[in-house]
Amino acid sequence: MYKIIGADGKQYGPISLGQMRQWIADGRVNARTRVQADGAADWKTAAEFQELGFAAAGGVPSAGPSSPPPPAGQTPAKQQGLAITSFVLGLLSLVCFGLFTGIPAFICGHLARARARRLPGQYGGAGFALAGLIMGYVGLVATLLILPAMLLPALARAKDKAQRIQCANNMKQIGLAFRVWAIDHDGNYPFNVSTNKGGTMELSAPGIDGLDSNSARIFQVMSNELSTPNILVCPADSKRQPALNFLSFQSANVSYRLYSGTNVNETNPQEVLTVCPIHNNVLLSDGSVQGRPKARR
Repeated sequence: MYKIIGADGKQYGPISLGQMRQWIADGRVNARTRVQADGAADWKTAAEFQELGFAAAGGVPSAGPSSPPPPAGQTPAKQQGLAITSFVLGLLSLVCFGLFTGIPAFICGHLARARARRLPGQYGGAGFALAGLIMGYVGLVATLLILPAMLLPALARAKDKAQRIQCANNMKQIGLAFRVWAIDHDGNYPFNVSTNKGGTMELSAPGIDGLDSNSARIFQVMSNELSTPNILVCPADSKRQPALNFLSFQSANVSYRLYSGTNVNETNPQEVLTVCPIHNNVLLSDGSVQGRPKARR
């Protein structure tokens, strides 16, 4: 059995020869460390004890002072840095960073808990790891739930804007079709041209407000100019679907409301020709599209 004087000037021991050799291997005891053998009154350097192996190595002392061994009965501090890291990241995931710290939090938490179970004498902080793991999961789930809720309004506005633009483009094509048809009919639109000449004058049914209830028939006679019935349905209109072709075309395949009358022609460019009831886009007789309804004269 041996006693030693550590670098801090304190006395440690008694310890066995096997433990002494372990301390030497760990660098806690070097050739200059003061050692007292069991039953001896004097203190010697460790190099003077042949059984410690310093003499066989030439008595060369190791570099630097010896590290003091832990006091008898004291357990070395357990490492818990990874567990604390998981806890901090998990807390941040709840507060503000969500996805960015939530994933690292529960990864670190899993690793820290696994190490604590595998090497309980060396690693601790299982409670911190569990708390960080739970907070990381909660922060991640909260982010996945809240983030879409925050983005949905923006996505809805973007979709509405895109549909509004597409609606305006549809109406511009409709206006162009009217003007092309009018070129071959003395500048008149179909509802001002007799059916004998290819128009729909006798079939038109304008109401008191000027809206024609037989607009599908008017659009149908312009099938060559319109090219496709798709442009007659507003992209935001979920109640109507485009017709496959103009042969099967009906009122249910039209979104846009059509005004008819003798005053609706190219000589009155500010007269309203069609209106989108969803976006309030307005097609005037001159082919331009406005963003709000125009009052009729």
